[in-house]
Amino acid sequence: MGADIRATRPYFRFKRGALTLFIEARATEKMAAVRARLAGALQALGGDDAYAAIGPGSIQLLAPQPGGAGQFRVLAGDTRVDACGLEDDAVVHFVLQLDDGTWEEPRAADYDADVGDMDVAA
Repeated sequence: MGADIRATRPYFRFKRGALTLFIEARATEKMAAVRARLAGALQALGGDDAYAAIGPGSIQLLAPQPGGAGQFRVLAGDTRVDACGLEDDAVVHFVLQLDDGTWEEPRAADYDADVGDMDVAA
């Protein structure tokens, strides 16, 4: 039986606000290549001018710190996917570079919390 494809080609959920993009990666490729594919996917969204001119250099990838609610670590572009400590189906947040050269704060919609707050009609 062959190797589990998810071990050699995991996919990740890239989140920013209410947007989630699913992107497959190869375990041996650099995060810079994954970031470039994310930039291409954002440009391909169409209809949203905010993403039309986004290049890979304007995107920063962040992984949640284990046990640190709201704490993130930057995923460096020269790091291989398999060295980032990410598992298949992991959530990776992405932020965009602001005009002043700083990075926006990471944010993602918390659907679990939103669903818990919903009133259910009987």
